Amino acid sequence: MDAKGYKIIKGIIQDATFIEANIGKTRYRKEKIAKKNGEEIIYSEKQKEHIDKDGTFSVKRGQVHYGYKNHVKSDTDFLLIREYEVTTASLHDGEIDLSDKDEVAYRDRGYTGKETKAKGNASMKRGKLTIKQKLRNFRISKKRAPGERPFGVIKCVFNGEHTNVKTIERVSIKEMFKCFGYNLYQLVTLERIKLARAI
Repeated sequence: MDAKGYKIIKGIIQDATFIEANIGKTRYRKEKIAKKNGEEIIYSEKQKEHIDKDGTFSVKRGQVHYGYKNHVKSDTDFLLIREYEVTTASLHDGEIDLSDKDEVAYRDRGYTGKETKAKGNASMKRGKLTIKQKLRNFRISKKRAPGERPFGVIKCVFNGEHTNVKTIERVSIKEMFKCFGYNLYQLVTLERIKLARAI
């Protein structure tokens, strides 16, 4: 990407999205009842192969999610994914820092108070804010809003909102191919824009 002239210039956007996994509602309900009664359910090896081993729960804006999170770093100039990391859904966004020391990192309110390796910490603030802080948040939100595009393409165009694999290692590999596919999609878009401007 660098060789094609798509180097990071102005900064990076870091954000995360949920990857929904299948909890197996019937099994989960039976396990809850068994635990309440002090009983243990024993599964065969074949049954264990179909049980998600690493997914966890998370609640955001009153909505319950089960599965994993994909933490993504994209650049503000071309919206290409530069790095990613997959974790379980319960891990807080701010625990992952994908920035490098020579970058400016634009991040949402979920990263408030979290340290970063980036030379410029452009994380939005939350809480009781002054007018100056509100204006700063507004400027950052305009910079980081396009960072939702990779997630939109992966989920809406590639139907990549869910995963059917059962371990974090396998989910990570699937997400790598989704990120790679998105970058090819975005590169085609960027090349078309170049051609349109040349005409």
